[in-house]
Amino acid sequence: MQQTWQEIFSSVSDARSHRNQKYALETILGIAIIGGLAGIDSFSGLADFAESHHSDLKKYFDLPAQTPSHDTFQRVLDAISPQEFYACFHEFTRRISRTFSDKIISIDGKTIRNSGADGESSLHLVNAWSEANSLVLAQVKVDKKSNEITAIPKILSLFDVAGKIITIDAMGAQRQICSQIVGAGGDYVIALKGNQGTLHADAKLFLDDHFIEKELLQHTENDKAHGRLEARSAFVTEDIGFLRDHDWPGLKSIGKVVATVTKKGVTTHETRYYIASLPADARRFGEIARAHWGIENKLHWRLDVVANEDSACISNENAAENMSLIRKWALNILHQAIDKKGRSIKSLQRKAAMSFDFLASIVNKYLHA
Repeated sequence: MQQTWQEIFSSVSDARSHRNQKYALETILGIAIIGGLAGIDSFSGLADFAESHHSDLKKYFDLPAQTPSHDTFQRVLDAISPQEFYACFHEFTRRISRTFSDKIISIDGKTIRNSGADGESSLHLVNAWSEANSLVLAQVKVDKKSNEITAIPKILSLFDVAGKIITIDAMGAQRQICSQIVGAGGDYVIALKGNQGTLHADAKLFLDDHFIEKELLQHTENDKAHGRLEARSAFVTEDIGFLRDHDWPGLKSIGKVVATVTKKGVTTHETRYYIASLPADARRFGEIARAHWGIENKLHWRLDVVANEDSACISNENAAENMSLIRKWALNILHQAIDKKGRSIKSLQRKAAMSFDFLASIVNKYLHA
């Protein structure tokens, strides 16, 4: 087992001095990830977790009589390179995802609140999410003086785009980004807003025309849950000759999704507009547009509500980025561990926190597979 952990973290350089070094690097990182599976969300929590499970952890790690303190976890996760740690995460994710079908990949950003030090802005990360497999595929830090537009091309280079459908919100409606996707053999479905003023305005005017709308390919789905009724109508067309002057890379169709929600007798309407490099298919277009919201509803929501990311208050940028990767590493494993009983991620974390045997079974099945 010890050798396995060494292999997992082989690309991470140990920046610590070798003098008075009590714990191997793989021990600190391994306990941090195992703690993440049990819902541990802080350095002090990791120290408590290690102390509480000292005898069990000694079976897998070279631990002396004492366990690492919260300062030790903090110093190590502050010192190691986020890029090198990400390489380990990427290799692990590649191994567990290679047998899956991840046709639709969604890209979106999330700010980790309370992660800025001395008045600096909080850490903002762009994530790539496979909705079909509930997997985080990649993350990229947004530079302090930049925005998601510069980070999206970087994250696209971290996984194989060929044969994939990339969904991005309106920030991704950039010619360079679309050109990169189709150039790599992928397709895109990207939201439109005012940041692409004339393109958005022209597409909206055309799609909302009462007479033209009747000629568009259409598909409607209805959902009812928790006293909430929702009808989502997708409209799409390949009749885009009027957009020729925009000279948009790979553009084949445009569409919109109209969501009508009724709750407690109150009805609201919301319309979103999109460009796509795919042929017009209303049903498929609606599915793809809806799949994009999985990155918000499943990944970002769980990072906040289940993993307490915004409450972590880790101000050092390296440590904040590395801890975010540990949370995603844990979520990736827990998503795969959901069994036929349909237990939630939070339920799995509670059971892992209460039973080390259950926790070890998850680690052995997924982390060391």
